[in-house]
Amino acid sequence: MTSTTNTKKKLIEVAIPLEAISAGSSYEKMPGIGPHPRGIHHWWARRPHVACRSFLFAQLVDDPSSDPSQFSTEEAQQTERNRLFNIIEKLSDWKNSHDEQLFREARTEILKSCNGTLPSVYDPFSGGFSIASEAQRLGLPAYGSDLNPVAVMIGKAMIEIPPRFRGLKPVHPGPSDRNHYRHAEGLAEDITYYGELVRQRAVERIGQLYPKVDLPHELGGKKATVIAWIWARTVPSPDPAFSNVRVPIASSARRREKSAGSLLKSIRRRRRSNTEFVRAARRRNWTRRRREQRSEGQTLFVPFQKPQSLQNTLRNAGSRAN
Repeated sequence: MTSTTNTKKKLIEVAIPLEAISAGSSYEKMPGIGPHPRGIHHWWARRPHVACRSFLFAQLVDDPSSDPSQFSTEEAQQTERNRLFNIIEKLSDWKNSHDEQLFREARTEILKSCNGTLPSVYDPFSGGFSIASEAQRLGLPAYGSDLNPVAVMIGKAMIEIPPRFRGLKPVHPGPSDRNHYRHAEGLAEDITYYGELVRQRAVERIGQLYPKVDLPHELGGKKATVIAWIWARTVPSPDPAFSNVRVPIASSARRREKSAGSLLKSIRRRRRSNTEFVRAARRRNWTRRRREQRSEGQTLFVPFQKPQSLQNTLRNAGSRAN
């Protein structure tokens, strides 16, 4: 028996503005765009937040063709679809991440397509928790899980702990930065205050283990704070005269043997020499094959060679020469 029930199509099943979503995702990956959840902790497979919120919206909102009573013509459906596209284009702009009116409008559209009830979103492999956090930003009940404890801590810091302190004032004894606190701004101020307090206490207790260094005269001659320390195991010195000194087990105390400029020049010279070697080898290969086939009265034809096949050709030519 064939069912005659018509299934409503979601917007993502018909069309979405992929170009705008792709542009927004590329912008979000750029450095220097301001505060971003990736600042909590690095995650190597973090999904763009603007793409997650855009796709969530498109998955939950009905396509206008699902309501022929209200949008009876193709023109009316396309007009309504363009209006929804405009919302997605705004959602895909990272600069609109704190636009409460935009997210209120998106939430209203989701409610209209979900019978007045906001659905829950669960991501079983959350990783950087991009999907769950953007679902929460859209006002949806969000849940996430992961086997990696680092991912779990990222999720707790992003979607579990901040909502508990929504709209609350900070509790630190210092002066407040503002009179009215929205979202988790009070929690953020507490973290800043107590984080600075912990840093000061750490400097007092172990600051002598990380001394400042004297800059050379050409760099001002002042003292500077070291931004990176090399970690190494230590052993007692084998020299009896320095038996009370521990020696680090490290082959070198340098992080880089060459400066960035000289390293770049070296790479350029290496590339140029490789290119010249390939050209010379191709000329030698051409001349040898030309002589062999000319002696046999054949016409020489050299097809286009991909880099890998060219490497094989040069390797074979070298082995034959040896």
